[in-house]
Amino acid sequence: MDIQKLIDDYTSWLKSEITFDKIGEYYEITTPYLDSSNDYLQIYVKQEGNNIFFTDDSATIHGLKMNGFQFTQNRKLQLQRILTQYGVQLNGEELVAKAPLNSFAQKKHLFIQAMLRIDDMLCVSKSRVSSLFVDDIQEFFMQREIYCSENVQFMGISGFSHNYDFLIQRSKTKPERLCQAVNNPNKSTMGNILFAWNDTKLARGNGSQLIVILNDQNTIAKGVEEAFINYEAKVIRWSEREKDNNIELLMA
Repeated sequence: MDIQKLIDDYTSWLKSEITFDKIGEYYEITTPYLDSSNDYLQIYVKQEGNNIFFTDDSATIHGLKMNGFQFTQNRKLQLQRILTQYGVQLNGEELVAKAPLNSFAQKKHLFIQAMLRIDDMLCVSKSRVSSLFVDDIQEFFMQREIYCSENVQFMGISGFSHNYDFLIQRSKTKPERLCQAVNNPNKSTMGNILFAWNDTKLARGNGSQLIVILNDQNTIAKGVEEAFINYEAKVIRWSEREKDNNIELLMA
């Protein structure tokens, strides 16, 4: 499998699918990424001196609330964690960020990731409506004494930084394992994770593995699980987390 060609094909497709329009002092950028309502994510940017200002025009938070999502105290903490992770601020209900002109591509990448992760909060773990999927995984890891680092970031060969929910250090017998919690296993999320992983893997070069934990209490879109496997990612369905082979995969 020619990983570099696949990455080049993906970036070419991504570039061809991005459109923009001038609206007042802003440029409206439409991306090929879909939110939980199957609408394309849009961001708005304008130049301020030597900086670029980013906003989602409050669309992300408004979208959650229109779908009946309520920000409990626990969810507010999770929202703040995502904002901090991606370097985004909240102004009222508006997601905003600022970056130097020469950092536009990297900041745009992180801003869109933040929008996707916040939108994904709509698909909370159905077994514990007061919690979020990543919290369920953290608790499971603690119960099974699976020791890891949380919220880690690595630079890919593209120069983009990619965030991972968990890092399990390599041991004498096992490689480094990067874990992603996939609460809403759809094709948009899958493509985003696979691009990040292949970009990261080439830069790491130490036999790192990707483990994706799929929340199968939500619908897994057709072909998503197979695609992860085809790209040599290890897949754990949440309902099967206690299986011996999955525990073995996660342990040091």
